[in-house]
Amino acid sequence: QYAPQAGLPGSTAMYKDSSVFVDWAQTCTIKRGWLDIADTSLGKVNFGDSTYASGKADGNVVSLGDAGEAIYFFENPLINAPGFDFAIFENGFRNPVDSNLAYLELAQVEVSNDGINYYNFASVCNNDTSLQIAGVGEYMDARNLYNLAGKYIGGYGTPFELDELNAIPGLDVNNIHFVKIKDVVGSINETTCVRDSYNKAINDPYPTSFPTGGFDLDALGIIHHLYPTDVSNFNPENEIIFYPNPTQGILYIKSKWVVSDIIIYSLDGRKIVERSKVNSNAINLSSLSKGHYLVSVISENGKRINQFITKDE
Repeated sequence: QYAPQAGLPGSTAMYKDSSVFVDWAQTCTIKRGWLDIADTSLGKVNFGDSTYASGKADGNVVSLGDAGEAIYFFENPLINAPGFDFAIFENGFRNPVDSNLAYLELAQVEVSNDGINYYNFASVCNNDTSLQIAGVGEYMDARNLYNLAGKYIGGYGTPFELDELNAIPGLDVNNIHFVKIKDVVGSINETTCVRDSYNKAINDPYPTSFPTGGFDLDALGIIHHLYPTDVSNFNPENEIIFYPNPTQGILYIKSKWVVSDIIIYSLDGRKIVERSKVNSNAINLSSLSKGHYLVSVISENGKRINQFITKDE
């Protein structure tokens, strides 16, 4: 068994007003999921927007829907330090007659240095899979859950410790610029289920075929980041600087080195634009749709800088 529900002895739940939180995530991109992944003709959820997931946990949420995703970007990266490093807040609620039980909706969590390569926290769900947890009215025990966002009730964050990922090749746990939160499709059906790190189906409320269905993201609380709050790390003399950001068309790139290659990626890792042997420190993004992108720049000395940018109308 794992840590119990918020307020019980041994719980790792972190209250939103705790002094351990030094800041709150502000920049979030939402990829909506389905009302019911088994019947996509119903469309996607529509409750809330990305601003509901920004700032301190306050009970205002954005619903991700079946298989929906949220990606947080941190200009000031999260780092691995002693203890938990960040916590994710949802809006579950406790069973009024049994404090061990609560109505919960779950999500898996991944982190990335560059917004392209993501690495997941090993999750565990020991819920019984012989009977589907209904979309409404049923509760689960937090002691069956590990490394799944949404483990705790509203107002209490589920914490994550970057040290668990420290041995993964290619991941720098002291330079985390992206956190991805992926709704768990709680169906125990073999064709639609999501599995934990032991390949067991994660059984959580399903179907939740209404506008507020799926994981309801409230906030991400920061416990450890590289620089003190409000101090940026992207402007030292030897870095490449991107401006204006957000941009409405032309993105300028200021660098002490000659830029050789510019690549634009979507947040799902697709290469959108590629320019090689460029002769200008500017790129026209007018043809891109409004949204968030990752710009990867390679300079003449081989130095690569990745920057999350926003394209406005």
